[in-house]
Amino acid sequence: MVMKKRQSILWIFLLLLATSVRAAEKRDLLMKGFAADVLAQHLAKAQEWVAFPTYQDRAFWDQQPADLRAASIQKGEAALNFSWDIIKATDYLAINRTGNREQMQKPDNARKEALKNLLLAELMEGKGRFIDQIINGVWAICEQSNWVLSAHLALQKQYTDLPDIDNMVIDLGSGETGALLAWTHYFLKDRLDEASPLIAKRIATEIRRNILDPYYKRNDLWWMGLGGESSNNRRGLVNNWNPWINFNVLQCILLMESDQEKRTTYTYKTMHSVDQFINSYNDDGACDEGRSYWSHAGGKFFEYLELLHQATGGDVNIYSHPLVKNIGTYIYQVYIDDPYFVNFADASAKGGVNAGLVYRYGVAINDATMQGFGAFYEQKKAKDKASLSGSIYAILQDLQWTPRILQAPTIEPLVGDYWFPQTQVAGGREKPSSKEGFYFAAKGGHNDEFHNHNDVGSFILYYNGLPLLVDAGVGTYTKQTFSKDRYKIWTMQSAFHNLPVINGYEQPAGLSYEAANTQFTAKGDLHFTTDIAKAYPTDAAINTWRRSYTLQRKKHRFIMSDEFSLSNFKKENQLHLLAAHKPEIVKPGVIKLSLGETSVEMHYPADLFGEPQIVPVTIEDPRLLNSWPHGLYQLIFTATKKDLQGKYTLEVVKSNEK
Repeated sequence: MVMKKRQSILWIFLLLLATSVRAAEKRDLLMKGFAADVLAQHLAKAQEWVAFPTYQDRAFWDQQPADLRAASIQKGEAALNFSWDIIKATDYLAINRTGNREQMQKPDNARKEALKNLLLAELMEGKGRFIDQIINGVWAICEQSNWVLSAHLALQKQYTDLPDIDNMVIDLGSGETGALLAWTHYFLKDRLDEASPLIAKRIATEIRRNILDPYYKRNDLWWMGLGGESSNNRRGLVNNWNPWINFNVLQCILLMESDQEKRTTYTYKTMHSVDQFINSYNDDGACDEGRSYWSHAGGKFFEYLELLHQATGGDVNIYSHPLVKNIGTYIYQVYIDDPYFVNFADASAKGGVNAGLVYRYGVAINDATMQGFGAFYEQKKAKDKASLSGSIYAILQDLQWTPRILQAPTIEPLVGDYWFPQTQVAGGREKPSSKEGFYFAAKGGHNDEFHNHNDVGSFILYYNGLPLLVDAGVGTYTKQTFSKDRYKIWTMQSAFHNLPVINGYEQPAGLSYEAANTQFTAKGDLHFTTDIAKAYPTDAAINTWRRSYTLQRKKHRFIMSDEFSLSNFKKENQLHLLAAHKPEIVKPGVIKLSLGETSVEMHYPADLFGEPQIVPVTIEDPRLLNSWPHGLYQLIFTATKKDLQGKYTLEVVKSNEK
């Protein structure tokens, strides 16, 4: 019987291997390191692997800090009157009618948040006070046609406006819902059965219908990377969807699947799928989707590995691999100064991290700085008296790890310089280990990155930890954000990044629009250079456009330089900059950039440019307002000469210093 099971697992593995599309290096760290029969020997049965205290373990829940318990119970009490209104058909239809994703996502997220808060409150209090409302929430969610978000119904391919119960697919939303219900079932099955055995049974039925059956039967969902439809135009590569959904699917398998052969077979399928994420990632570990996506890409990748490690008693372990380490340490290398991070692609300038996740990742890869960074944010959060947040899995981990993290040494990682050579992102600060002085980051790359902005060669500049010249980031997602009209959104356009408009042309989107000869050195001064000629269309008539950034540490000076050659003249070149505060023209050749009580000066060649334009950028989008509540300003320099060859140089220095 054991041999038969192993043969079945091996057959499915070979089938998956035969249908897999690999567009990147075939690292296959999980499958090469751990054969299917080895997994069969070590994968825990049923729920033996769960290390979290049960609902009945009142000693653990009762000993949680009083303020934390009170805050959790208060959130649960706020959800006692939650109405569980249905998500209407027109809520789904809104995205195609108006482009509005939130009309469906807002009530869907509210349901999940209410159920999570009720579950956590009941775990903390343990008196049954929240059970009836938990039942209402479970039942309401189980009554949905499926748990897929309206923005992702394109996975159904044929009918994409409403959930199709005859074509069950899995997306980010359904994965999160399935995992939440699985943990609700795990903790409270006995209490639910006291009300009616049909409640827990319904949870099991809907998790199988929405998650397990489609995962078991399908290989064609692009995010799996198993030979189906590719992601957008990424030629088979996968992104954050892969570890994020596989992590949630694996929770459902491990908590809800009772057939051990299926548990093993489809756990191995998740390993094969996550290997495609590993294969898609650059060796340098940088998140090309933008720093904000690290928690959903690298962070979920770690949580997936952590869960697999737990479920196999530690036998499946790839933490020592350099790529796994690089994916983790990326997050603290792009830290500027709380709350600011480097924010290329779809990332916001302001943000934070899941402190517990960062700390646990640091422990797993034995990186003291990453552990210290997690402790830094955890202890800051404790001072702010923030309550528990994140998925129920993350909260459970935090409850177990927080006492240790609060006692751990803190490190605020003010990294002197870094270079991600495959992703072509670099940066550094004037004074390593200090927030004083200039900080810059720059990128090369190409214009087909995940969550791409047309920004090859762009940069950001901060002073004393505050933003000077910035990347706006991304606004609230709509249907347009991920449509053919994405680059009609101003935040995606190269003219609204710190880049030139050359011969009247901006950068288009596409893999062929890329940087060339990108280099970074950090021997004393920091120097980044890249040729961005190929990032513009051929009609721009560019032979070369060498964009350089130099941070002269001892001279407290940042220099931006463009050395160019054009084959013919069409329109005056422009240099576009995006400023966090309103620039002030002091005199020809000098612009003041203010930072509250502090300011710096920008020196530009007045003989090559007319008077710069200062154009206010009004911001109304809530997501952008979070980073830029007072708006932004375009600073536009227009060349006065029709040179086919030349050099433009801008310098930013401390005020009254040249």
